[in-house]
Amino acid sequence: MKKLFTLILSSIVINYSANAQALPNPGFENWTAGSGYDNPNNWSTLNSSTSFLGIVTVTKSIDAHSGSYSLRGETKFIGAPFNQAAPALVTTGTINTTTQVIEGGIAYTERPDSVVGWMKYAPVNTDTAYIEVLLMNANASDTVARARFDQPVAASEWFRFSVPFVYFSSGNPELSRVILLPSSGYSPVVGSVVQFDDLEFVFTTGINENNTKYAFNVYPNPATDELFVKNPLNKSAKMQVYDVTGKKVNELNIGLNTTRTNISTYSPGVYLYTFTDNNSEILHTGKFAVTR
Repeated sequence: MKKLFTLILSSIVINYSANAQALPNPGFENWTAGSGYDNPNNWSTLNSSTSFLGIVTVTKSIDAHSGSYSLRGETKFIGAPFNQAAPALVTTGTINTTTQVIEGGIAYTERPDSVVGWMKYAPVNTDTAYIEVLLMNANASDTVARARFDQPVAASEWFRFSVPFVYFSSGNPELSRVILLPSSGYSPVVGSVVQFDDLEFVFTTGINENNTKYAFNVYPNPATDELFVKNPLNKSAKMQVYDVTGKKVNELNIGLNTTRTNISTYSPGVYLYTFTDNNSEILHTGKFAVTR
């Protein structure tokens, strides 16, 4: 059980037309009753692992944006012997409580422009809710695209969010994985409540693929212990680095000319990166490998 809560703590208005079955049960209308809890059909939660303690973090709510129900997630306190906060993890992947990772996802081969949906949020203190979506290859070892929306402030009325996918590859994905949380995965605050409803992937006629508006040069690739970044701009930028599961592993301030960074602590594998300016505009995306 201790591993279970370690997993929880460490755990991604335009004109459009949706043209693919991307998300199962996206309006959270269909639920299956368990022993002391309900689970949204085709979504994984930890309710079955916590309900015996009298703790259910994911419930259906009759306060819906449309239809009869929405999904409600609340960060709750797990008492002795664990004595820690447990946010309401919801995912289209499979929660492996033995290995402490989210695995797999649902079959999906399209290249959507963005993910949209409706939500409400009642945070405690400075907590943040989020939705993260990863589009991946068949065995989830490489990320084709990523989208993440963070909601750090309260919203008592339903509001529509829209967040674009950042593509790291020109190929089509084979899996999609959605993760919903009412709290920061690293410092959840008990009592934070989020509601989600009417999620969907959307498409426009002009999808922005790998953003090469500015030609940042990241080398060597593959790298071993050091990585160099050549900045083509006459201003500084930020570089966010993610592993293939979408977890942020580093954020770097990129100065003028060439920046050198130590990556000796990175495990071998493929990493994704995004360059942004001070206004969070995406300037360039790509990937590099670490080998030893």
